[in-house]
Amino acid sequence: MTFDRRGHRRLGALLQGKVVDLPELVGHPAFPDTMERLVRRNGGTVLDAARAALERDEADVMACVVDEARLLASVVPSTLRSSDAAESDRPVFGPDDEIPWPEGAGWLEFHPKIAAVLRRPVDDALRPENVPDAIFGYTLVADWFALSASGDPIATPAGVPVSIGPCVVTADEIDPQTTYVTIRVDGTEWVKGNLNGTARSLLREVAAASRHERLRPGDAFASAPFEIPGFEHRIWQGAEVEVEGEGIGVLRNRLGRR
Repeated sequence: MTFDRRGHRRLGALLQGKVVDLPELVGHPAFPDTMERLVRRNGGTVLDAARAALERDEADVMACVVDEARLLASVVPSTLRSSDAAESDRPVFGPDDEIPWPEGAGWLEFHPKIAAVLRRPVDDALRPENVPDAIFGYTLVADWFALSASGDPIATPAGVPVSIGPCVVTADEIDPQTTYVTIRVDGTEWVKGNLNGTARSLLREVAAASRHERLRPGDAFASAPFEIPGFEHRIWQGAEVEVEGEGIGVLRNRLGRR
């Protein structure tokens, strides 16, 4: 996960409910200090060093715990792509951030997603069954689409925000096909479902993109977790929205007001 350390993005790990400053714990000057650098340099012994550090004596680990750490967006992807949204520059928010209400929006559509973050360059076309080898890990995405009072999409100068988090779970620690995601609005459960179909569509999307361009470490592909007829996506000002992924955690945001 990523947390704020004196105004800078800093790489952390979640251990027994506590945020540990991972670079400080590892103690090597070449160890990545942000999630983005970890994704780009995850080969060799980097992840092994992180795991070994987290298994040290409890006193050593606890000395690197960050009290009341403020979590940021778990990763800022090189690109964030999804089949229902064009790639563009958008403000990225993290867990528990308030999402500013876009100027001119009558209401927002909420599209909860899970994202796969690539760990290495992909220079050749992949088959879907080979895509998992290229994935660093998975995180949650709360995607928003701004619409006018009449229901027409609107453009905003800064782009409609997207929130990402609360952490990135490495691919060896999660099977997205068996993972459940729960959506809540103002504490009320809207829907809960298995990601089996979504996980398969993510593999197909990455494979399709690899046939047309070179993919980079840090590129992320997001796919909606639910295709349920009648699922109500419309969200109003002041609503608190939660996306909870089994094994990933809770991405919670409140929508601001005009």
